Amino acid sequence: MNQTFRRRLCLAVAILAVVYASLACLRTVGDPDSGWHLATGRYHFQHHAVPSTDVLSYTSPGAPFLYPPFAGAILYVIFQSLGYAGLTWFCVLTGTLLACYLLWRVVPTANLAAVAFLALAVPSLAYRLTPRADLFTTLFFAIFLAELWRFHRGHSTRLWLLPIVMLFWVNLHPGFIAGLGLLAAYILIEVLLLPFGDLRAGAQMRLAKSWPWLAATALVWLLNPWGVGAIRSALQLAGVTGSSQGAPRFIGELSAAPLSWHIVLQALDLRDPDSSFWWLLAAAIAALLLALRRRELGAALLLGLSMAAALQRLRYQGLFSIVVIVIGSTLFAEVFARFAARVPVAESSVAPSPSPSRWAAASSWAAVALIAILGALTALRIADLASNRYYVVAASTSNFGPGESWSFPERAAAFIEREKLPGNIFQPYNLGGFTALRLGPGYLDYIDGRGVSDAVATEEQALLSQSPDSALWQQVAEHRNINVILLSLARYGGLGSFDLSSYCGATAWRPIYLDEVSLVLIRRTEQNKPWLDRLELNCQTTQLSPSPQATRIESYNFLANSGAVLYALSRDAEAEAAWRQALQLEPEDPNVHLFLAQLYQQQQRPADAEREYRAALSRRENSAAWYALGRLLATEHRYPEAEHAIATAAVMTATPANQYKALGQVQLRLNKPEPALVSLLKAERAGPPSSDPSPSACEFRAQLAEGRAEAARQAGNLSHSVELQQEAVRQTPQSASRWKKLADLAAAANQPQVSSDASRQALALEASSQH
Repeated sequence: MNQTFRRRLCLAVAILAVVYASLACLRTVGDPDSGWHLATGRYHFQHHAVPSTDVLSYTSPGAPFLYPPFAGAILYVIFQSLGYAGLTWFCVLTGTLLACYLLWRVVPTANLAAVAFLALAVPSLAYRLTPRADLFTTLFFAIFLAELWRFHRGHSTRLWLLPIVMLFWVNLHPGFIAGLGLLAAYILIEVLLLPFGDLRAGAQMRLAKSWPWLAATALVWLLNPWGVGAIRSALQLAGVTGSSQGAPRFIGELSAAPLSWHIVLQALDLRDPDSSFWWLLAAAIAALLLALRRRELGAALLLGLSMAAALQRLRYQGLFSIVVIVIGSTLFAEVFARFAARVPVAESSVAPSPSPSRWAAASSWAAVALIAILGALTALRIADLASNRYYVVAASTSNFGPGESWSFPERAAAFIEREKLPGNIFQPYNLGGFTALRLGPGYLDYIDGRGVSDAVATEEQALLSQSPDSALWQQVAEHRNINVILLSLARYGGLGSFDLSSYCGATAWRPIYLDEVSLVLIRRTEQNKPWLDRLELNCQTTQLSPSPQATRIESYNFLANSGAVLYALSRDAEAEAAWRQALQLEPEDPNVHLFLAQLYQQQQRPADAEREYRAALSRRENSAAWYALGRLLATEHRYPEAEHAIATAAVMTATPANQYKALGQVQLRLNKPEPALVSLLKAERAGPPSSDPSPSACEFRAQLAEGRAEAARQAGNLSHSVELQQEAVRQTPQSASRWKKLADLAAAANQPQVSSDASRQALALEASSQH
């Protein structure tokens, strides 16, 4: 085959991969942390100082805040000049430069493998290239690794770049610690070659030549406003010391990648960008084995550590992808080059080896086929981005194009400013960055993503779990001078964290603003009476109105989110109508089908609910849909089908405690005590710690104990069943039903005294509940 043709085809796919990287970053800004980065940058310019304490929230005044100062400043300058669109284009520029740099520094030595890995890595890289300081770590990590690796392989390099890059890095993001880690890794790679006589001289020469630049880089990180203190923030963010977030909550990027056989099916769905990670993981494993076979222990160690980090934290999948592109592609390219140069020799006259020309022709055609498939896949994914199919199916708060996310409560913020509402504002964690930027510094935020104290985070969760009329709300509002509540009603990351109906129907707080993505309430006090008299509204009758200039995707988001809000307000007919209109605009959206299924299930329409659950799963499988379908099937006593659905949900989620608990309960219905015990043990391991005293944790442990008691009963061990049921009532001593079950089990186990005592306790609890 003509080598020129193959090179041109490879170049075309490389260009397509760069275009893919650019367009993957061309999305509206929806990262909830972008706001506090921008607000910090604004503080730099307004006060000409770098803050060392919290200046954005009113709940943590004076708390230490050690964060590199200049990323926020850079992002704020762009935002001030060009708005959210400017931030989007800055991310596009960064993504394009990163892709071009990797191809420039890696393709001359790795060629096709680097192009293929880059195209596969785009989703993981784009996930990190949002307008926040972490963007710089992704870019600088690639520069560090590529230059060090090229030097290790004997190619021309620019080690003098490293101290310059580190000077910027340490003042832009705490991820500079990854750069220091790469320096240590490079030294280790060379040191591990010293025991091999044929490799020792080269390693010694490279160490002698590189040490001045490595030493300069290792020292220059001290040039930051906090000196050695910066390492504390860096280690905390990396999760090496303490928590990288001071909040007891589930944060997506800190979760682990779920490992199960189900991921094989996901990996085969090439249209799903998330499948690329698993293909890169397979390539990394193969590259690691190659490195071990070639005695490159340092390279194998770096590949192994990056794989472990990516599996443990989604946050590190972008850096892992860079390791695969730089190191993995080089190892593959070198092996392929040696294979192509080898002349096959026949081992017997019966089975002669193909001629060298036939081997060369076959490998050329295989390379062309691979390039063509890769190009077609990349083109398809680009089309999904540009048509917004990817963002719709992936349940994203972003859309294709520049600007601000549909999920930000921009109109509510304008309302608060326009009406000059008094006092402090309570807003949940996911709105902290937005509030800090959009309403600060006039209004400080309650909580944001900078690693707030556990006490504030726990208080926030407690407030959202209770009615605004509760004593806790009254106490906190008085203590913190809170007069306004701003809540996100976005269907992703907003609704579901609180009971919207209870907030709309509260007496102590009244709604004064409502749209499809936000709700504003004001405290009912004499001081606030002028606003209440003029602005109070009824959530049950307020109409949600779309913008008359809305585009197709904006209309879809309005309808899909309006349906979620109306459903939460029990305005079911309006919700169903909105969702049906949304599906007319985006028929491939699995999430709206899931919403409709939940609506029909609540309306006692199981056949319609099952149809919609299966419609959602046919478009994109996810744990939530499988779990909901399994629970529906269980209520219909279709336990074998329910067992399969819930088991599938359990292996697909990073937090499977409830799924395994429900699976164990279904298996008990099927009289399968041994599998049920295994499921309940998995639920216990994934659930709250035994030291958690909260009512929800106690209820969770009680359900596990009750399930184990039933498993012991089915196995014929009645005395052990009684002991386990006693553990259930110890966890929830106010549950009359559990005391009654204990009485029944004790009677069956011939323990009359225990049965009698449990019966009296159950009757006493039932009597007290009636008064």
